[in-house]
Amino acid sequence: MKKVVIIATLVFLLSVGVSPGQEMTESPPDILKEEAVDPVEEAQKKADLDARKAREEAALKEAEILYDEGKLKARVSQMEEERKEQEKFLKALDSRYQDNDREIDRLKKRMDEQQGEANEIAGTVRGLAQDLGSAFRQSIISVEVPERQKLLEPLLSETEFPSLENIQKMSELIFDEIERNGKITVTTLPYIDKSGKETSGEVTRIGTFNALFRKDGNVGYLEYSPSQLAFHQLTIDPPRGMGRSARKFLEDGLPALFIDLSGGSAFRQLTEKPTWLDELKSGGILIYPIVGLGLIALILIIERFLILFREGRTSEMLSKEITPLLQKEKWDQALRVCRENEGSLAQILMSGISHRHEQTEIVESVISEKIQSSLPRLERNMSALQILGMVSPLLGLLGTVTGMIATFQMITLYGTGDPKIMSGGISEALVTTEYGLIVAIPIILAHGYLQGKIDAIVNTLEEKSITLVNALKKGGKGA
Repeated sequence: MKKVVIIATLVFLLSVGVSPGQEMTESPPDILKEEAVDPVEEAQKKADLDARKAREEAALKEAEILYDEGKLKARVSQMEEERKEQEKFLKALDSRYQDNDREIDRLKKRMDEQQGEANEIAGTVRGLAQDLGSAFRQSIISVEVPERQKLLEPLLSETEFPSLENIQKMSELIFDEIERNGKITVTTLPYIDKSGKETSGEVTRIGTFNALFRKDGNVGYLEYSPSQLAFHQLTIDPPRGMGRSARKFLEDGLPALFIDLSGGSAFRQLTEKPTWLDELKSGGILIYPIVGLGLIALILIIERFLILFREGRTSEMLSKEITPLLQKEKWDQALRVCRENEGSLAQILMSGISHRHEQTEIVESVISEKIQSSLPRLERNMSALQILGMVSPLLGLLGTVTGMIATFQMITLYGTGDPKIMSGGISEALVTTEYGLIVAIPIILAHGYLQGKIDAIVNTLEEKSITLVNALKKGGKGA
C-alpha cells in the first residue's frame, strides 16, 4: 500500500511538469513580454509558487519517508522472520544440546560401568595371579622352573590392565603345573647339604610331594624351602626304614616309597620328634617313681605269667591223664601219676586219694583245706599289681598338678608373653599324666588277665576234686 502511495505522488509531480527538487523561479516568457508585472500578483504568485514548491518538497520528503518507512518495515519484517527462524534453530540446537547431554550422561554411566567391570576383572585376575604365585612358591616344582614367577609380574601390576596375552600365559602355567604334578622327574639340580653349602646332584622329584637326592652313593630326602625356592637336605636323618625305602626306590626301582603329602612337614616332625629319653627328662622328678613302678609291675607280671602258665598247663595235662583212672577207681596208678607230676592239682588229688578210706566228709575237708592252701601260691603278688595299677595314675595326676602350679608361677612372674617360659610346667604336667596312664593301663589289663587264669585254675582244681569225691562215693571209698 505504501508503495502505491509513493508511485502516485511521483506521477502527480511528473504531470505538473516539475521534476522533484527543481526550482520554479522563472515565469513564462510570453506573459512577461505581454503584460506588466504587478508586484502584488508577483508576490502572490511567488508565494503560491513557494507554497507549491514546499508542498512538492513536503510530498517528496513524505514519499521518501514513506519509502524509507516501507523499507524499514520490510527489513523489520524480514528480521522478524529471521528471528523466528533463529528461534527455531536455537530450539533445535537446545533440543540437540539436551539430547547430547543425555547421551553424554548415558555414555559416562556406561563408561563407569565398564570401568567398574574392567576394575573387577583386573582385580580378579590380580587375585588369581597372587594366589597362583603363592601356590607356585609352595610348590617344589618351582626349583625346576624358577622363572615362572617373573611371568606373573605383569598381572600383578596396579597401573596396567592385564592383557589377554598375559592371562593366556597364566593359564599355560596352571596347566604346566598340573602336568608336572603327575610326573616323576630326574634332573640335576642345586640343593643345600647338611653343612649349609650349596651343592648339586641328581634330584628325583615325585609329583609335588617329595624330592630325593643321590650323590656319591648317598641317598636321602630333600626338604623344600618356599622362601628360597631351593631344596635343603634334612639336617637329621629320618628313620632307617624310610632311608632304606628311598635307596631301594632309586637304585633298585622298587615301587614302595614313603610319601609326605604335607610337602615335608610330616618328615620334619619325624626328624624333630624328641626321643624317649628327652620325653622322660621333661616329665620332672615324679616321672622316675612312675617308671620305677612300671618296672616293678613288669617283673611281677612276668613272674605271675610264668607261674600261672606252667600251673595251668600242668593241671590241664594231669586232668586229661588222671580222669579215666579216677573213673575206673585205679587208685594206685592215680597215686603214681600224681607223684610223677608237680603242681597244686597233683598235690590235692594225691591228698584226697591217700584219705580215700576215710569218710566222705573227711575227704572233702582234706581236699578243701588243700585247695585253700594252694590259693596263696596262685594269688601271690596279685594285690601288689592291683595297688601299682591304682597308684601309677595317681602319681601322674600329682605330676599334672605340680606342673600346672609351676606354670602358673611362671605366668605370675613373667606373664603370658613368651610361651617357652610356660612350656616346662605344661610339659611336666602332660608327660607325667601320659606315663602314669601308660604304666597303669597295662597293669590293669595284665591283672585282669592273670586273675582270669587263677580263676580257671581254681575251677579245674575244684572240678577234679569233685570228680575224685564222686568216684570215692561210687566205689565205697575204694580198696
